[in-house]
Amino acid sequence: MEIKDVLVDGKTKKVYNTDQSDQVIIEYKDTLPAKFEPKKKSAKGKGELACAISAFLFEYLENYNVPTHFLRRRDNTSIEAKKLDMIPITVHIWNLATNNLASRFGLEEGQPLEYPIIEFYLKNVELNNPMINEYHAYALGLCDRKEYTNLLRIATKVNAVLKSFFDRKQLKLASLQLEFGRSGHQVVLGDDMSPDTLELWAVNEDGSYRDLGYRGMKDLSIYQEIKNRILGEK
Repeated sequence: MEIKDVLVDGKTKKVYNTDQSDQVIIEYKDTLPAKFEPKKKSAKGKGELACAISAFLFEYLENYNVPTHFLRRRDNTSIEAKKLDMIPITVHIWNLATNNLASRFGLEEGQPLEYPIIEFYLKNVELNNPMINEYHAYALGLCDRKEYTNLLRIATKVNAVLKSFFDRKQLKLASLQLEFGRSGHQVVLGDDMSPDTLELWAVNEDGSYRDLGYRGMKDLSIYQEIKNRILGEK
C-alpha cells in the first residue's frame, strides 16, 4: 500500500489517502493531547507507544466481534485501516466520576458509578463540541435511528469488554471517548484506542483506585506503564 496525500492532519494523528481507495494509513504523532498539555507539546516516542497500544486493543476488540476500522499495524508509528465516512459524534463513557463529571454533578472524584454514564457530543470545534441527544442526531442529519442504535450498542460492548480486560491488568477504565464511521452500510469503531482517548486508573492493593496523573503528566510515563501492563512487558 502506497501513501498518496494527507487526508486529515489532526493534533495527535495524521491520516493519509493511499493507492487503495477504501483504505487509509494512520500515523500516530509524538504530540501530547490537550488533556495532558494545554499548549502543544511533543514527547519523543509517544507516537510509537500510542500506536502499539491502539493496535493491540483494536485486535483484542476484533476477537470479541467488535467491528473496527483496523486492518493491520504497518510499522512502529502507523496502522493500516478502512477508510470511513465518519459520523460527527463523539461518545464519552464514564465508569468512574473523573474530574469533569465529578465537578458537573457534585460527585466525589474517583467515585465508582453503579451504571456507566454515556454522553454524546457533536464533533465541531467551532461550536465547542456541544452535548447532544439522539433527537439532535436525527434532526441534524448526523445519523439515522438504525445507525444510532448500532453506535450505542457497539459503544456499550466496547466499554464492557475493555473494562473486563483492564480489570485483569490491575487497571480501571475510568472513562473513554469513542468515534464511529460508516464502512459501506455498516457502522464500525474508528479513531483511536490509546491513552489519547482512554483514561485509566491504577488499582491499589486494597482495591481503591489511583489516578495515573493525567492532568499533570509531563512525560511518557502513562503510555509506557499502560503498554507494559497490557502487553505483559517489564
